[in-house]
Formats: sequence, C-alpha cells, structure tokens
Amino acid sequence: MNLEIMEKIDEDYKVTNTSDPEVKYKWFPLGIKLGYPDVTAPAKKFVQGMGRWKYVKPIYQALLDSDQKELALQWYNEVADFYHPYVVDQLTKLLDI
Repeated sequence: MNLEIMEKIDEDYKVTNTSDPEVKYKWFPLGIKLGYPDVTAPAKKFVQGMGRWKYVKPIYQALLDSDQKELALQWYNEVADFYHPYVVDQLTKLLDI
C-alpha cells in the first residue's frame, strides 16, 4: 500500500467518510502511517467520540509509530475525561504518560 493507492481507493469508495467503525479503526491508522492528510480530522473526531479500546488503540498507535506523539497527547488530553477508566489506563501506558 502506498499513498497513491490509498487516495485512489478513497476517491472511488469514500472510505474516509464511512460511518462503519470496523472500517474506520483500520483505515485511519493506515492513512496516518502513510501521511494521508485527509484522515487526520476524521480520525481525531472518531477517537474523541469512541471510547472502545479496540477502536481507539490502533489510531493512537499509528500516531506514535509515525512520530506524532505530541498530536496523540493533544488528542488524549482534550477528551481524557470522556474515556472509560480502562481506556485511560491503557492509553497512559501506551502514550507513556
């Protein structure tokens, strides 16, 4: 997969704007890792409105894997009170805070 293919898939199938969380939690990390800017805002909205660890972890991990820890921390700090205590515990470990 590369950025050009991702852009083409998104152009054809509008994956970034899907309402399906099962697609989002796989699509957004891929886009973050490839540097696809169209996924950044939707990924933020998703992790800040979805408290399930299964969906949140891959996106935060993608931010870390792509050297965007500061962005991950910013997103987390904006909504930490929203997350379930289990998710907070797991994210503090993942983000090393």
